[in-house]
Amino acid sequence: MMRIAPLVVTVGLCAMLAPCGAMAIDALFVPGLGADARAASHGRERAGLAHVPSFETKGDEAGVGETGAGMSALDLGEALGEGNWNQVRIEQHLIIRITPRMAGPDPNAPPPPPPEPVRLRERKTASCMPVGAIAGVRPLGEGRIMLMMRDRRLIAADLARNCSGRDFYMGFYLTSNNDGQLCVERDTIHSRAGTSCTITRMRELVPEN
Repeated sequence: MMRIAPLVVTVGLCAMLAPCGAMAIDALFVPGLGADARAASHGRERAGLAHVPSFETKGDEAGVGETGAGMSALDLGEALGEGNWNQVRIEQHLIIRITPRMAGPDPNAPPPPPPEPVRLRERKTASCMPVGAIAGVRPLGEGRIMLMMRDRRLIAADLARNCSGRDFYMGFYLTSNNDGQLCVERDTIHSRAGTSCTITRMRELVPEN
């Protein structure tokens, strides 16, 4: 007679993966042992034999002799139904945390449009500026430079005739005065290339409304 060791596993997938989801694996069934089977198993263990839970099938009724290779599905179902089954439940919880996506540039997004140029207009200002309040300088066309003040004001300074604003692209030197001011028609500025010029007029640059 053939011994068949049945093992039936039922796997359940519960709770779809959400921000906090769970996955459970349950209902693992294994054949149990009755009192007679346990006694027989104990006897085999003493004889040095391993125990494998099995069911015996009648070869003559199946029509296949000792091999049992032609046993019908009905006979197998009846054999399985006669067993004593125990249930083991195994659970595993998987917690997934979803965090907000950090905002960042999209590599597939089109480039942003260039900013519109700011249109400036001139208005009158003082004829002297504190030297310590000047943060930087840059050329502003031919014969003009722009003084960038620490308070974020922009001052356009006109240079004397035959002076170019490009000569002062790296800054300028100024002889210190007692009042610490840079004044129109009084002070001379010197470029690093050796050019010397006086300032003839100052105007503040402000955005147009």
